[in-house]
Amino acid sequence: MKMNKEKISDFMQRYVIRYISPVLIVSFVIWHLFIARNNYIDICRNDNKIRELEKSIAQEEMQILQLKEEISNSESDTITINRIAREKHGMQQAHEDVYIVISE
Repeated sequence: MKMNKEKISDFMQRYVIRYISPVLIVSFVIWHLFIARNNYIDICRNDNKIRELEKSIAQEEMQILQLKEEISNSESDTITINRIAREKHGMQQAHEDVYIVISE
C-alpha cells in the first residue's frame, strides 16, 4: 500500500499542524520562561539587583561629595582641625573635660 500525496497532506494538516505545532510552541515558551540558562525569571531578578546597586552607588556618591565638602571646609579652619585631632587622640585642653562614650 502506497500512500498518495492527498493522504500525506491530509495527515499533515490534521495532526502536525493542529496538535504537534501548538505543543512545540508551548514547550518552547515554557523552556525560555523557566528552564533555559538565561530564563525570564533570572533576567527579572538581575534587573532588580542592578536597580538596587545603582541606587546604592548614587547614595555612596552623594556621601563622597558631602565628605569632600567637609574636608575642603575643614582644611582652612584651624579650630576644626584642632578639635578633630583632639577627638581622635583623646586629648584635652586645660579648661575641657573629655568623656569617652563606649557603645555596646
